[in-house]
Amino acid sequence: MTTRGDMSEHHPILEAVLRAGGPVRMTDRLATSLKGEVLWMDPVAGTAAVAFEPDEGFLQGGGVIHGGIVSTMLDYGLAMAGFTRIGGGRSFGTVSLNVHFLKPVLPGRHLVTARLDRMGRSLIFASGELMKDGHDAPLATGTAVMAVIGR
Repeated sequence: MTTRGDMSEHHPILEAVLRAGGPVRMTDRLATSLKGEVLWMDPVAGTAAVAFEPDEGFLQGGGVIHGGIVSTMLDYGLAMAGFTRIGGGRSFGTVSLNVHFLKPVLPGRHLVTARLDRMGRSLIFASGELMKDGHDAPLATGTAVMAVIGR
């Protein structure tokens, strides 16, 4: 297992972000439709930041971004925090995601900042906040438990 002291075998996602030295566009279909990009990942601190820009296509009937999309943006950010410390050849899947909606999320650019709270052999615990770009007040917060997969 890769630990804080043994970072010799980074996960390919972390390697790509570190190699780029700047924002990296996310490539899966949902992240692409949300205009997702990984802004940075810090393997020493176990933190990451991801940006999204959901448009009007993600509004629910009340005129705000659908809660499932808000949860998805948080889940991506929490996962990026997990990828800061998990080694190559391993991955994980979210087994529990808790989201607290604090204020309406409207179309526009949003940032998720996330951190590892604890990483064990089989479980990763992370937490984070979603904010409108340029603002400090969180619109939603989330915590996740992720199960480690692989060697």
